[in-house]
Amino acid sequence: MFLMVEKYGIIANMSGDTDKAQELADLFKKHGYFDKLKQDILNKRIENGEQSAQLQELVKLKVAQIVNEMVNSNEDLIFKNRGSTTALIEGQIVKDGYAKLNTGENGINLTEVIEESMSSEDMKNDIFKVLENLDKDLMKS
Repeated sequence: MFLMVEKYGIIANMSGDTDKAQELADLFKKHGYFDKLKQDILNKRIENGEQSAQLQELVKLKVAQIVNEMVNSNEDLIFKNRGSTTALIEGQIVKDGYAKLNTGENGINLTEVIEESMSSEDMKNDIFKVLENLDKDLMKS
């Protein structure tokens, strides 16, 4: 039987068997709960300066702005190999923990938004309830 360590801590089998924990994590993903969490975070409304929009839309706008700035500063990017150009742009966006997304007037601190969402008590409670139900289902089978 599974037990909970701390209120929202690690779920572990009393015998120390981590296969059950892995199975629970796999079921969580398989049933789409992980994707739902990602969508909930991406659909979260964010106040960003004078505008309020979903995180996903703000990220898209900021990425488009970054790409435009990169192309304006180096027009050769348009004519380069698509793969290498994509890698270059992606590298600039991902570099230093998405720091480029946080710059400028429409900057988004992506790490902060994700951490804030993941530390939400409501989200933790929802995850725990799902894991408890999945654990019960595992015990039945």
